[in-house]
Amino acid sequence: YIPYNDNKLTQLMRDSLGGNAKTLMFVNLSPADYNADETAGSLTYASRAKEITNSATKNDESAEIRKLKKVIASLKKGAAEEEVAGEGGQGGAAAEE
Repeated sequence: YIPYNDNKLTQLMRDSLGGNAKTLMFVNLSPADYNADETAGSLTYASRAKEITNSATKNDESAEIRKLKKVIASLKKGAAEEEVAGEGGQGGAAAEE
């Protein structure tokens, strides 16, 4: 469980922290005493984010995606053939004039 609603940064990083990804986080700390609260908050957030474990795996192409890629390829091939056929018809008419 990742408490996304507890922190705006966590909400922004939802896909990276809880998804199928490996995430690297850098925390910026300040030595200034007036930034002590911000530094403590950053360290707390980083320690909580460190506890999140993901098992990133390579996404395999599904059968539906392969089918859609074939449809796109056939549509591109058909469009290219129509374009070639259209150029041939226009070229002949221009040559007659």
